[in-house]
Amino acid sequence: MRKRARWLLLLPACLAAGACAQSAPTAPEDEEAQTMSDTVTRGRTMDGYTYTDAPVDARLGPHLFRFPANYYYDQMGPFFDGSLGLRVQWPDLAPMPPGETSRQTMDAFMKAVDYALDYVDRVPIRESLRRGYMNGLPRDSIEYRDPENRLDLRVAQPEAMGLVRYDLDPDAAAAYAQAYEAERGQPYATIPGWRKDWYVARDAEGEIVTFIECDTDEITDGLIVDGSELRPSPNPKDRVAQCRHRLILPEDDISVRITYVRVVLPDWKRFEDRIKQILRDYRVR
Repeated sequence: MRKRARWLLLLPACLAAGACAQSAPTAPEDEEAQTMSDTVTRGRTMDGYTYTDAPVDARLGPHLFRFPANYYYDQMGPFFDGSLGLRVQWPDLAPMPPGETSRQTMDAFMKAVDYALDYVDRVPIRESLRRGYMNGLPRDSIEYRDPENRLDLRVAQPEAMGLVRYDLDPDAAAAYAQAYEAERGQPYATIPGWRKDWYVARDAEGEIVTFIECDTDEITDGLIVDGSELRPSPNPKDRVAQCRHRLILPEDDISVRITYVRVVLPDWKRFEDRIKQILRDYRVR
């Protein structure tokens, strides 16, 4: 019962997947679109809308893409605000059949690899990523000195899985806690489950292009990989750890945020290669 309750805690997030769904796209009317409509796969019909894999346009700044509808987060198209979310399923990294996202099981939810894509034009693309791993607080504040929130104050570990992991320096953390208490007059206390493990990957010039932040592995994960399946771990007290993954595509000024469960972190490069392939395959201009 406790294991069942733990999994049910994740259900609201799963159900929220359709919260931003847009209205059904207008049916194509030109001859070419009509011919294409005869070849699309049709899925379930819900509230008068039939889900398909018909192509739907999406814009990212000057870039135009035409993704099959079932690649979108809600399997319909871009969100109302124009933001772009795509979803594939681990391990094959293919989209779900049309209409299946709206009634997916918890197993499918756990296997989801979600992509949120943005065109970056207000700041340089590399700066947009740098802000994710460098504390942006005022330099004269005590919080700026927190080694947990700055890559330059963490300790690099030997490369593994093609990533360099940066761990919290215990001595730096102790010094910060002491300085915090002296300035604030109260002990520095971490929030359980707050600490994150950081991973980075660099390009050929040594610039960081991948930054991954995962729930710490100090606590045993609530999932295990069993072949092509994800199963609950035997311990009902375990949690399901998550990863939030940032990737930049400097040549197109596109930033990608990828989310997935931590147990599939070894596939991080596949997740990056997959979104690059999707963008190549469905780019119009």
